[in-house]
Amino acid sequence: MKVDKESPRFLEIIQGDICGPIHPPSGPFRYFMVLIDASSKWSHVCLLSSRNMAFAKFLAQIIKLRAHFSDYIVKRVRLDNAGEFTSQAFNDYCMSVGIVVEYPVAHVHTQNGLAESLIKRLQLIATPLIMRTKLLVSMWGHAILHAASLIRMRPSSYHKYSSIQLAFGQEPNISHLRIFGCAVYVPIAPPQRTKMGPQRRLGIYVGYETISIIRYLEPLKGDVFTARLADCQFVESVFPPLGGEKKIKKKMPHSMSLHCHILTFAQSNVKQKFKR
Repeated sequence: MKVDKESPRFLEIIQGDICGPIHPPSGPFRYFMVLIDASSKWSHVCLLSSRNMAFAKFLAQIIKLRAHFSDYIVKRVRLDNAGEFTSQAFNDYCMSVGIVVEYPVAHVHTQNGLAESLIKRLQLIATPLIMRTKLLVSMWGHAILHAASLIRMRPSSYHKYSSIQLAFGQEPNISHLRIFGCAVYVPIAPPQRTKMGPQRRLGIYVGYETISIIRYLEPLKGDVFTARLADCQFVESVFPPLGGEKKIKKKMPHSMSLHCHILTFAQSNVKQKFKR
């Protein structure tokens, strides 16, 4: 006789795990942590500079879930046996909010299989993202976060709907997605630009904060900045390298190239008038 096991409710069981240390580090980050809901497969991924940050990140995410989904209660969390998840402070917090902590048997990864599987999927997606671009391997942090957003937007083998649709009840908006690592021209801030100087600067697209705010790298130093999506112009067939704007001017957006042609034509007319 086959007995059907009742599937858990949304947020009833959450699995978590930490991947790392990863070499080379991505800026200050050497680890990333995953949390995944056993019912909807909704997931949360964050970067960690050290394993000691795991408790604070976990606590912040639990508080956020309890605020956004007040009708659903986190009853159990299944984590690895790492020290940051076995501390007395962690156990005291979970006990105070009524969360039962489960630890798998050592070296039996199937008991925390969802979290382990999510880590492997993130690595399988992030690696080709970096290889396609001209970015360094140390940019893996941006690729992991971008891969996590892609996973949340697509259906899985468990459901015909995406985890975002199962969690929030609406189809994911994909209009803001662009190819990872492509060239993006962002407006130069008014205090830093002149009337006759460049109006935009080159950046490298590495993901988004919200559907209206993107993240991009400054090519020379690799610093991370944000910009409004509506103000940006993307060239998704060009992948700039870190270290400068080498060979990018050949494929700049049409509006920018037209502006350059107009300036060149005007300059040639001025030279001809001076010769006369």
